[in-house]
Amino acid sequence: MAQTQIKTRQDARNAVASFFDTLSAPTLLKFANALQRSRPDPERLVRRVLEETGEARKLGGGGLGKLLSKAEGMARLDTITREDDSDLSAETELLGAGEMAERLGVARTSLDNWRRAHKILAFRKGVRNFVYPVRQFERLAPLEGLDRVRAHFSDDDTAWEWLVTPNRYTSDAAPIERLRKGKIDEVARAAEGALDYQ
Repeated sequence: MAQTQIKTRQDARNAVASFFDTLSAPTLLKFANALQRSRPDPERLVRRVLEETGEARKLGGGGLGKLLSKAEGMARLDTITREDDSDLSAETELLGAGEMAERLGVARTSLDNWRRAHKILAFRKGVRNFVYPVRQFERLAPLEGLDRVRAHFSDDDTAWEWLVTPNRYTSDAAPIERLRKGKIDEVARAAEGALDYQ
């Protein structure tokens, strides 16, 4: 039987499926019956499968590699990472619900409705209170397209961090600044794939 390199979850699924394809119907039936027991004995199950198939496979792999000292590990990390001294939340003015509603000239209930509909982003402060980043408003209203961006993130914190961090899919500008310029479709497309490679 050819040895397969397993690098992804899909590779593992394919390897298991191909293994089961080699088993006879009676062996598969015994295997299925063994799995239906409330507590199958794994050693006994493996022995039975090996007896039926007559072969065992050893999965090869490179392991973890050479163990590095802390200093060498830190030095290697320094070569592939960069310092990010920016504190994006410090650059953003945050206001409580009352202050934000007053500044916008809207009722607090409007602010709450926008938050619940994900038209604006808010960060929890305490049990029941929220603070709102001022940068997400323009002309006394939420920036258009925030709701489309927020739909691609699990929470407001992650969405905000992405919105204020320049990236190559938004012309190396912070996505929130591209929204200000009316590039809503561009920013929404970038947000759609934002978490694909994390």
